[in-house]
Amino acid sequence: MPNRTIHSAAQLALESTGAGVPVVFLHGLTFDRWTWRPVIECLGNGVRSIAIDLPGHGDSAGAGGGLDRLASLIADTLESACGVQRPIVVGHSMSGVLALVYASRYGVRGVVTVDQSWNVRPFAEMVRQMAPALRGEGFSDAFRPFERSMGTDLLLEPIRTQVLERRRVTKELVLDYWDELLDTDPVELQRRIDRAAASITGPCLAVFGHELSGDERRHMTTLIPGVQVQEWPGSGHMVHLVQPDRFAARLRAFIDDCNGGFS
Repeated sequence: MPNRTIHSAAQLALESTGAGVPVVFLHGLTFDRWTWRPVIECLGNGVRSIAIDLPGHGDSAGAGGGLDRLASLIADTLESACGVQRPIVVGHSMSGVLALVYASRYGVRGVVTVDQSWNVRPFAEMVRQMAPALRGEGFSDAFRPFERSMGTDLLLEPIRTQVLERRRVTKELVLDYWDELLDTDPVELQRRIDRAAASITGPCLAVFGHELSGDERRHMTTLIPGVQVQEWPGSGHMVHLVQPDRFAARLRAFIDDCNGGFS
């Protein structure tokens, strides 16, 4: 395992590993920075891997507060704790959208989204319809379909146990991070995300653990014509942990593509 530096006094808790091109890893809702460790181990010391705990996850306190605030917190943390201003940003699940927003607001060398549709409107509409149950006493039952969609059953041991042991699922945490979904018109939210994605000029990679529909692929390539799309059917939502070696190799190639702009 490469040497790790843990920053817990920064605005957000993080682990920094290796040296070279800075790559920032953002986890999905209810998980933490550990979910990137198998990938980071595969990358080795030739990359400066920075895995962050988002607010309310892992060793980071606080609340989410929306995509713009999260992007600002990440930027401040990276600059103050790591001296990094232009990383490659990798985001899984909801953090795939966060990575797009971050890349639209701050300088990046590249952006990677992992099993996150860029068309969030259908999901936002579904969550809004379930708002009474999610906000009421039926939260556990309402959240169960989302639990099943995580695909943790596809993970091999010991990764599966390690991921589940560190996971934190509470009503307060989920509602905090879904506040924008619940309180923003889905059409307007989609417009914001589309504007963010369309403004990104650097390289972009999107990896999915399933096959995309034609409409979904067209939506992505319309926003970013040069986006590199990878579909690995059968790998599920945790595609980076189901195939960490393969994912790390693909990410390594993407990092090398972005390295021409490294300074």
